[in-house]
Amino acid sequence: MEALDEIQWKSPEFIQERGLNTANVLEYFALSPFYDRTSNNQVLMMQFQYQQIQIPVHISFHQYFQSRLSEMTGIEFVIAYIKEPDFWIIRKQKRINSQVTTTLQDYYIIGANIYQAPKVYDVLSSRLLATVLSLKSSIDTLNNMTSYHISDGAHSFNNSIHGNTKNTTNTPSQTNSDPTPISNLETPIAMTDSPAIGAPATIATTPTQSTSTIPSAAAFDALLTEVVNDTTNKDYLEDIPLYGKGSTLELLGIKPSNPI
Repeated sequence: MEALDEIQWKSPEFIQERGLNTANVLEYFALSPFYDRTSNNQVLMMQFQYQQIQIPVHISFHQYFQSRLSEMTGIEFVIAYIKEPDFWIIRKQKRINSQVTTTLQDYYIIGANIYQAPKVYDVLSSRLLATVLSLKSSIDTLNNMTSYHISDGAHSFNNSIHGNTKNTTNTPSQTNSDPTPISNLETPIAMTDSPAIGAPATIATTPTQSTSTIPSAAAFDALLTEVVNDTTNKDYLEDIPLYGKGSTLELLGIKPSNPI
């Protein structure tokens, strides 16, 4: 069965035959599934239907009906707000005595449509659920925007020099779409030949850029490979001086800008 706070009810036949106003709005509401047929309203309607009840001439039927309800105890429906010609609020309440009542539910009549007002718990639950889902979506988006690189030692955004590392398969167009490639951050360098130990390294640059004395990674890889694979020379890497004769800079053919 569908929840009452999720349905809309109306009776075009009643509206076409009798119209809708404050005098008959409770009768119109009594036809809806929101109405409780065990309420005091139903008891009074049965009395008016099968008994001859004289209504005083100085008050309307609606006023007399409301006054009779105030003399009873139990569940009742009353008109809580009137804004004719197309808006009423019907309130379901439990009457303790003629002065004390407890509100149970409100219903809105807008035009010819009747709606049940949602409970505060339902409204807050819906808003909190929407908030949690939005936060989860935001966190997932942030996780996809960042990645961890050992070279950085921390998390970095995917628009850095490393590109988007979340995608393991890239098309050629995606590979070249990095907004900040390495070539824009340092002078591109290509080694013509892998240098031997003691021989100066030959460095080639692009025609539009100035000559750089910074060796590429291939030069360091070649130097490291020869030192590690050298079975005749048992020197450790720590024994190779950084500057001067026999140093790493001399082996790579690099002249330091600030010699010590």
